Formats: sequence, structure tokens, C-alpha cells
Amino acid sequence: MSRILIASVLSCAASVSLAQVDFSHDFGTAGAPGSGVNGAPNAGEVFTAAAGTNFRNIDLLALGLVPGDNIDAFDRGDVGNSISGVMQYPFLFSVEPGAVGERPYPVWAQAPFNAADIYAIRQGTTGHELAYNEPVLGLNTAIDDSIDAMTDSMVTPGQRVYFSLQQGSPTLLGNAWSGADILTVVIGVPGSLRRAASANDIGLIPADELDGLAMYGRIDANGNGVFDDPADHAAVYFSVDETSVGVPGSDVRTRSLTSPFHGGDIYKTALSGGHHVLYEAEKLIRLGAGDVLDALKLGSLDPTDPFPLYRAGGPNPGDQPRKPVNCPPYRGIGVPIGCIWIEICDTPLPAIVNWSVKIKLCRADGTTMEVDAADIIKGLGNGNPDAKADAIAQIFASLSIPKPGENPDVIPIFKQVTKSVPPMNVMGNNITGEVCMFVNQDLIDCGWNVDAICFSFSNWTASIIPKPVIGWFPDARRCYVFSLDGVAKEEGLVRVTSRDALGDGGLEMAFVTPILPGTFGADVLPAIASQINDFGGLASIGSDGCLIIEHVGAEPPAGSDGSYGPLIIEMGALSIPSLAVNIEVKLRRGPLSPCNAVDYAEPFGQLNFFDVSAFLMAYMNQSGEADLAYDGEFNFFDVSTFLQLYAQGCPDQGSDG
Repeated sequence: MSRILIASVLSCAASVSLAQVDFSHDFGTAGAPGSGVNGAPNAGEVFTAAAGTNFRNIDLLALGLVPGDNIDAFDRGDVGNSISGVMQYPFLFSVEPGAVGERPYPVWAQAPFNAADIYAIRQGTTGHELAYNEPVLGLNTAIDDSIDAMTDSMVTPGQRVYFSLQQGSPTLLGNAWSGADILTVVIGVPGSLRRAASANDIGLIPADELDGLAMYGRIDANGNGVFDDPADHAAVYFSVDETSVGVPGSDVRTRSLTSPFHGGDIYKTALSGGHHVLYEAEKLIRLGAGDVLDALKLGSLDPTDPFPLYRAGGPNPGDQPRKPVNCPPYRGIGVPIGCIWIEICDTPLPAIVNWSVKIKLCRADGTTMEVDAADIIKGLGNGNPDAKADAIAQIFASLSIPKPGENPDVIPIFKQVTKSVPPMNVMGNNITGEVCMFVNQDLIDCGWNVDAICFSFSNWTASIIPKPVIGWFPDARRCYVFSLDGVAKEEGLVRVTSRDALGDGGLEMAFVTPILPGTFGADVLPAIASQINDFGGLASIGSDGCLIIEHVGAEPPAGSDGSYGPLIIEMGALSIPSLAVNIEVKLRRGPLSPCNAVDYAEPFGQLNFFDVSAFLMAYMNQSGEADLAYDGEFNFFDVSTFLQLYAQGCPDQGSDG
């Protein structure tokens, strides 16, 4: 199919939708005959798309602007409480004239008439799709027609909005502002135009150009529209043009020096002086080298919009990954993770929380890979569960791994990222929401498995509840590794809260120890371990000083019904921002004893008749503990391996069986 034919098909498919966006355009855009853009083609005004045409909604005067100003990015600033459900279209975007895209995605197919189109990113997939083509927006199929900024419709007088202006705009020059600053105005209120955040707040330099802007969870404590109060907050997503370089050490700086794609990237900032790259243009978005992402908005909160941010409802169990047919044996005692729930507690967050996530991946042949990401949450002292959940959901939805030699050459690690506020999986005290995500079946089919997840954060509690891949060792048990790095500068509490795996109504318990200023975080973990062991659980301190929790003594035995505790619902350090909290969770199977893989039964440290009996029982029940060949089968090879390991005995001990 030719490129022109592809563009024609996509155009017809997209033209049936009614665009629900307000936008500004770039200089040189003519607009369709009879449209508002055609009648008043001013690049400093806002237009509303309306059934194949558009009309001018907000003029220069209402925005406090003057002729010659060019709006470069625009956002209503009022997206703050999205519905629970499956993240579907996190972003919509447009591109700058001259963008080439990547074959066969729509930016490529629509070129050279692609700058007046709007594209959507669907979560859990690679690439983008055509959302609205130019005729739907009342623009021309012409090289020069271009969308320069966009937001949800309808922007209204009296509403506070946020935007940037192109470098050289008269309003910038008259106020000594920059094209990398975020401005704000109350529409129609004279004298309300001001700078909401500077280039430095974003991690940019004044010479940079802010090209796309989308805002979530804005909190304006003093009501002045400016992010100048410690309690002020917004999660700000943005793009920059190809000439921008960012401050030294920033992701924009790194990408500008190492990649020709950085003008098409989507970045995120908490307006605390830094940012991180969320979506790299050449990976999940699939733009071309030198392309510029020219306008940006979050998916719509309107459930009738064809491109919603969230789709109502919970995760679809049919999307849970399953063990592939004829898959290679999975070696070791790790169990492939298929589903992950992250619980959100009611603990208020401090002014700034720096946190990172590390995903450990492995293959059956022993190959490993690590994917890291980080985020900053700022000013959420009110503990808003929606904002917490969205911050977590966005970063997990952005993670991918390379798939060399194929197209597409990356695989999103997770699909069906779902936010639930209030929670569905763990309903109980102190849990106000949760995020669920399924490992992408494409990842499993390519031989990769999520082996472990590690969270790092400060002054917060959190938890991760993993579940296995369907059909792959359902009798797994959870294993948590918890560490505290640094020296406490404040007095506070270290706490692990657990519930039995029966869920709602199960026994809940908390293991708590105080920590005093000047105490090493690692020094208080033995007290937690002792409390768990006194309760009948099994916890220990590893050689690296980490707290390892095998079980807590309340959960039922591992079984195919999903009850494979412990169900840790929160772990963390409260009111101690000076400590870095690290939580790693994985699924394991096999004996707890370090002696030998077939030391199933007490007394641990020696092999005897009780271990033989336990193996036979596990073999008859087809329990993963008896799958010593690690291939998901129960046959002679497991029996043979058992006999070999039994004959070896424990280190420095003989078998007495």
C-alpha cells in the first residue's frame, strides 16, 4: 500500500470523530475557508474545533497578549481527579511541520501534511495512532497549516490557564520572560498575566523553547496561579524543540547531546528544578530523527471522548499473561511475575518525594536485564490518592525493553495499567487506592520474565503485591527484601503491616519499631525481624544488612487458590525523610532451608525420611517444590534430580536418611 493511500485510509477513518480540543496554530496557518482560523488567523489566540470547522474562542486581549505573540503550548490546568480505571490514552500530540515520522506509523503516513493532525498514544502498545485529521479541525491539508498548542475543550472566560510563548514574542520581551517559562492568566481578567514557573523550575535554561505542555493535579495553595508556595504542586508534562539543551545534568541536556530524537520526547517535571524523560520519541512514540513534538495534552476525562485518559472499570483478567506453549525451562527458584498490585496508603506525603523503580528481568538461559525509572512528587502533603496513583501509573506505563532486529523494536513491559481509588484488591485500614498492572504477554512470549521489582523512596510507606504468570508455578510464595539507607536525622517509626492472604476480613498485624536521631537505618531492622519471628513467621537479616521476610506466620499455606502470603500491605519509614527506603519483592518456590534444595522438612540442616516424605507428597500434588527440573513438568527427571541432591546432603554434613 502506498504512503498516499495509507494517509487516505487513515484520514477517512479519523474524520468520523468529533474533535474535543481547543488549540492554537502557528504563523502561516490559513485554516479552511469559513473557519475561525481563516477569518482571524492570529497565532496568539485559542480556537475550538467544531464538526469540521473551528471558531475563535479566546482572543489576544482576554489572554493579556499583544499582536505578534505566538502561543507555543497551552493547558487548562484543571485536570486533577481522574476516574479510576484502565489507563487508555495518556497523551495526545501534534508535530511540527517537516516531521517525517517512522514508517508505517501515521505521522509518516500523513507527511508532508501532518502538522495540522492530532495523534494519540495508546498505553501498552508501541507507536501512535491518528486521532483527528485536519479537516475535522477545520484546517487545510497543506504543509503550512500547523497546530502549535492544544488542550481540552472548552476553555472559558474566568478560567485560569497555563501556556508558553514562542521566543521573541513581544510579551516575553516586554517582561524579560523566556520561551521556556510557563505563564498563567485568568481569561478576561486584566492584569492577571504573570509567570507561573520559570525555565529553571523545569530544569531548562532561558534560551530553551517549551513546545508542549500538559498539567495534572495542580494545587495552588495561595490562589495566585504561581508555583511559589511550598504546598503548590503540579505534575507537568512537556516537550521542547530541537534546539533546547536543558540545564547541565538534566535529561534534556543528555538527550540533546546523545540523540537526534530529543525534540520528540515527552518529559515530566514537578517544578522543583529538575525533570526526567518519560517517553523517548524513537521508542514508544515512534517519531523520526529531528521531529519536534509541537503540542501536547493529556487524554480526555470526558467518558464520551474517543480518546479518554482512563477507561472506567477494573483490569481485565483476560489480559493476564500466561505461560507460553513450548516455552524453555525456567531455571532457578524465581517464579515469573504476571500481575503486580501497588498499594497506596493514607500517609500524607512531604513536600518532595524522590522515588525510583527498578524492574529486574531474566530469561531461562540466565540472561538478565534491568530497567530503571525515577520520579519526583512535590507538594502532596494532603495525601491525595488520585495524584499518588497517577504518578505511579504513568511511570510504569512508560517502561519498555529493546527488541533488536524487529519492528517494532521495543516492547512495553506492562499493559492494562489500572488505577483504583478506592482499592479493589486490598480493602482495609490505611489503604486508599492501588495501581494494578499486567506484564505484557509479548514480553513473556519473547522469553523474558519479570523476576523482581524494587522501589526506592523517602518518607513514605508503600507495598508491592506480585502474582505469578498463569499456568506457571501457582504455588509461589512472596519474598520481600527491605533496607533503610542512611542515618536518621529525625525521630520516627519503621513499620511493616501485613494481612493474611485471604484478603478482606483477614487478620491484620503491624510490626513497628521506633528510630531515634543519629541511628543508622539498618540498625533497627533486627527488631522488626524478631517481632515477625516471635509471631511465628520467618524473617532474617541478610549479609548486606537487609531485612528478608519469607512469611509472617498468619497466611495460609501456599496453594493454587492464590493464597501464597505474606500479603504485605505497607512497608516504610514514617516522618524520616533522611532515610532512603528500598523495597524489593519477588516470587519464590522451593524449601526455605539454605542447606539443600530438597531439605523440605524440619529439622532443617539435615536430610532424612521427613524430606523424602515431603518430596513424595509435593510430587503427587504437582507442587512447584517437587519440580526440581524447573520445566513445569512432573516426571522421572524430577525424581532423578531429587535422588542426586539427597545423596549430596547438606554442606559439611552427611545424609542420615
